[in-house]
Amino acid sequence: MSDQMPTYIPFQHSSTGTLGVEMEWMTVDQGSGAQIPAAPFVFEVTGPSARIKPELFTSTVEINTDIHHSTAAAIDQLQALYDQVSDMLAGRQAALLSTGTHPFSHWRDQQISDDPRYGRLLDRLQWMARRFNIFGIHVHVGMPDGDSCIHAMNHLLPVLPVFLAISANSPFWHGEDTGLSASRIKIFEGLSQGGMPFYFENWRDFEHCAGRLQATGSIDSVRDIWWEMRPHPDFGTLEVRIGDMPACRDDAAAYIAYVRAEAMAALHADAIPRIHPSLIRENRWRACRFGMRATIIDPFTEELIPVLDWLEKRLERLDQCGIDRSELALVAGRMDCWRSHGGGDAIQRHLFSRQSSLPDLVRAIRLQDGWNS
Repeated sequence: MSDQMPTYIPFQHSSTGTLGVEMEWMTVDQGSGAQIPAAPFVFEVTGPSARIKPELFTSTVEINTDIHHSTAAAIDQLQALYDQVSDMLAGRQAALLSTGTHPFSHWRDQQISDDPRYGRLLDRLQWMARRFNIFGIHVHVGMPDGDSCIHAMNHLLPVLPVFLAISANSPFWHGEDTGLSASRIKIFEGLSQGGMPFYFENWRDFEHCAGRLQATGSIDSVRDIWWEMRPHPDFGTLEVRIGDMPACRDDAAAYIAYVRAEAMAALHADAIPRIHPSLIRENRWRACRFGMRATIIDPFTEELIPVLDWLEKRLERLDQCGIDRSELALVAGRMDCWRSHGGGDAIQRHLFSRQSSLPDLVRAIRLQDGWNS
């Protein structure tokens, strides 16, 4: 078997700190609020596009940016792409919705996209892939080489739960309040190569891992590694995938800016002792359960601290590391709102308490998301 293993996975060079963002939007009926298979119509209009792409289900449109050098520029393009797709859907009484899970539509009712790759995934993963009716935001940060990417990924592992906490926006699943802030992550982790990534010694160590998975038929390519953070050698990036689709435009900007800031700081950080995965997993659970209201275990001091207090101190540390203050300001500018109102999960529950039905909740979520203004 070892003779069949790829021994070399090229990591494409990217300019350090460049930024790309992918957002997974669901298509819903304007009246009922239910997920509908409107994505194929969008692709008929746009034709093949690197910016507007299909996903596993025909009720999903993935919107991707070009390469940018700031969060503000990425958000501007995401808004333009949102407007383009939204205008197409309006004529069909459809709309885009930004949540990590749909409040009431069921995965069984979703149609599979006509793509041989998705067929292969379903054949291999069966029920786990069929349930994959979840929606996230993926942030790519440019890395100069594979070893640098692994160095940054190792440093970001303890921070992953904070990324989840500030994006948590999936409290409902199939019409029920799960009691979780981020139920999406519990579906995500069920995939064969889902969940937390691992510490690696260097790029060669990652190559060996990915090569073994390919040689044993566990994956078709590196693209089938769905960890919550992973190297993306084709793009030359570190890709952070743990986040739910944020509740609103301003939360999306803050999330993107924070991920990029941490990735840049990690890239240039000195070696530090590795945080035990059991502590990271516990914080991940706390973020999943409580979102921005979580009290986490400080991964560096092991003291209990509210996650927003930790984040506030962390922003000061990132400022001292020389991270662009305009990026940090996008995060700091959301802190008062987050402290007062919580994250997307809290907003959904608050909206639901004021609505007469789950379809009304979907309309209320759309009205407050800041994209459709």
